Amino acid sequence: MDAKFVGLHEVKATLKSGERKTYYYAWRGGPRIKAKPGTNAFVQEFARLTRDRDKERKAKEETLGWLLDQYLASADYQKLRASTRRDYERMIGSIRAKFGTFPLPALEARGARTVFLNWRDSMRETPRSADLHLVVLARVLSWAKDRELVGRNPIERAGRLHEGGGRKDAIWMPSQLATFFAQGKPHLVDVVKVALWTMQRQGDILTMPTIAYDDGRLWIVQGKTGARVRIAVPDELRPLLETARSAGRQRILVNSFGQNWTSSGFRASWRKEMTRLGIKGVTFHDLRGTGITYAYAHGADIAQIAEISGHSKAECEAIIRKHYLAGGDVIEAIRAGTKTQ
Repeated sequence: MDAKFVGLHEVKATLKSGERKTYYYAWRGGPRIKAKPGTNAFVQEFARLTRDRDKERKAKEETLGWLLDQYLASADYQKLRASTRRDYERMIGSIRAKFGTFPLPALEARGARTVFLNWRDSMRETPRSADLHLVVLARVLSWAKDRELVGRNPIERAGRLHEGGGRKDAIWMPSQLATFFAQGKPHLVDVVKVALWTMQRQGDILTMPTIAYDDGRLWIVQGKTGARVRIAVPDELRPLLETARSAGRQRILVNSFGQNWTSSGFRASWRKEMTRLGIKGVTFHDLRGTGITYAYAHGADIAQIAEISGHSKAECEAIIRKHYLAGGDVIEAIRAGTKTQ
């Protein structure tokens, strides 16, 4: 093939008359070149068609929509947990709908930051969701900047609308724990017990295999960080673990049908139970902070707590400083609800 016809695609066909004919296309799957081969008109038509294609491809590759596709195909995105990827895909779908055709060169322009912040602020009625949208977009742009696909991330250090201070420093009150332990459905109470005593994330708790319980200890690999954690099993948790093992279950925790939890099934059951019990102002994640407060008041040092919980030492210290005075009451509530029958 002549160098000036790179990508030219030929298709040979036999007509009804028996005549053999060759058709030429600017590229495989591209438009047919109607000019006669070997003529200047053929050369000019090929050049025009491929030039238009290059312009179209270049325009596509200079949009935020194209950049989002590159991120979704990247190793950085693929290494995220499946649940995190699902959340990101939902956020990225919203970003694409709003800014899919946004030109990448415009990221360099003055005012780009204002455009994105105004979009975030338009969702201020749901501030946590609004912040998450901007966080995901900022991560994509940070990834792109690191790979020199863009020269600037205009929403670095954009701040947040939600001023709740995050959920890492919140804990359940003793009255809330007492209500859940006394009136909660047994299979959900078991989940709360494991959450309090292990201080692990929801996903790690629900998928914790029964074989992780061995020789009086729990051996856990944290899904988010990959860290390996060994926990000495307290007497209060031992009956639950022994029951799971003697029943021959695959996982320590199961739903009301004796089946493994799914993440969506658990979230739905949890929401219904919290509504039924009238418990407000705390989340499942707050059980981690509650467990940290308990562990410290019970004699564990901050380094041990940080290693087990997956929080940093600074985060553990912040939780403890804020809630230590409530620690004694929390201890009594946990002990009362998880005591061996």
